[in-house]
Amino acid sequence: MKLGILSDIHEQVDELRTAIDILRKHEADRFIVLGDTCDTNVRVEETISLLRDVGAIGVWGNHDFGLCIDQSDEIRHHYSTDVLNFMGSFLPRLEIDGCLFTHNEPWLDPNKVEDLWYFDGLPETQKKLNQSFAAVPQRVMFIGHHHDWMIGSTAGIVPWNGEGPITLEPTQQYLVVVNAVCHGYCALFDTTKHELIPFSDGSDVRLT
Repeated sequence: MKLGILSDIHEQVDELRTAIDILRKHEADRFIVLGDTCDTNVRVEETISLLRDVGAIGVWGNHDFGLCIDQSDEIRHHYSTDVLNFMGSFLPRLEIDGCLFTHNEPWLDPNKVEDLWYFDGLPETQKKLNQSFAAVPQRVMFIGHHHDWMIGSTAGIVPWNGEGPITLEPTQQYLVVVNAVCHGYCALFDTTKHELIPFSDGSDVRLT
C-alpha cells in the first residue's frame, strides 16, 4: 500500500493542494494526516474540503485538540458541520499496515494537551529514540510536529535529511519525522517495498 503522508498543514491550502496533486500523481492509495491541520482557523473550511475530497484520515495535533476533542457549544457555534465532523473523526493514533502515525513522539500521551505541545528538539539521541521504541511495538512510526526531516532507528540516527528516497530495512525499528506541508513538503511510504519518498514543490528530492 502507498500511504501519502501530510504533516503540519496549518491551513496552508495552496501548499496542501500541491502536496495532494503530487501524491495523487505517485498513486497514493490513502492519505494520512499527521496532525496540526489547523492554525488560526481562518482557512479551516478550505483545508477540510481538500482533505475530505481525498478521503484523508488522520490524528490530531496540538493545534487541533479543541476541534477534535472539545467541540463545546461555543466551538459548534463557530464551525460548520463539515469541519466538526471531519475533525471529530481524527484519532490520537492510527495504525495502518503495521505503521504507527501520531503527531508527537510515541512515548508521549496524545490525549494530554501538555504532551501534544511538548517540544525538546528533534529526537536525535539514542536515549530519546529508545523512549519511543520502548513505548510501542510498531516497526515504523511516523510523527510530525518538528517541521523537519529525520529518521532514527534502533541502530542510531540515519544519515538522511529528506534529500531523496530511502528504503527502511525490515530488520530494524524506525522513527520517522515528516516535514511540514506548510513549508512545501509531503511524503509517500510504500509499505510493500518499505520505501519512503520525500517530496518538495513537485520534485522527488528535497529542495535546499
